[in-house]
Amino acid sequence: MKQKKYAKMLYPSPIGTLSLVADEQYLYGIWVQDQKHFERGLGDETIEGVVSHPVLEQVISYLDTYFEGRVQDLSDLPLAPIGTDFEKRVWTYLQAIPYGQTVTYGQIAKDLRVASAQAIGGAVGRNPWSILVPCHRVLGSGKRLTGYASGVERKAWLLQHEGTDFKDINNRK
Repeated sequence: MKQKKYAKMLYPSPIGTLSLVADEQYLYGIWVQDQKHFERGLGDETIEGVVSHPVLEQVISYLDTYFEGRVQDLSDLPLAPIGTDFEKRVWTYLQAIPYGQTVTYGQIAKDLRVASAQAIGGAVGRNPWSILVPCHRVLGSGKRLTGYASGVERKAWLLQHEGTDFKDINNRK
């Protein structure tokens, strides 16, 4: 069997360097360097740094627009078909959370008819598409700022960037 090849570009963002990985068809992930679950699921496949790539250039255009503070429709993003069925349900839900708005883990659990908000939290934490599939818009009960794979301070930055209301126990807001 032929080994799968991935293309990778680095994107300097206000929250740190992002690693963008795709194959010819799909975006496999956007990770902040050194975050939890970094490049998860890619195994020992060949990842090659490239200077241009059709999928990654589209993603970079989306990220540029996002960091300029403009809202956009991301429904045509070619996201890779990865994850369990449960994770895919949660990630699809995340994509529908509008810019500048938040939901709680408990609300997602209720909407998806899942008994455990912790199970939702696990799936949210394994989302491979930072920023574009907005897991940073999920808060704990009472709009409390809670875990984020690449660090809570980055989550706080993204929420402030979007003008979102949240409660930060460290009063970074």
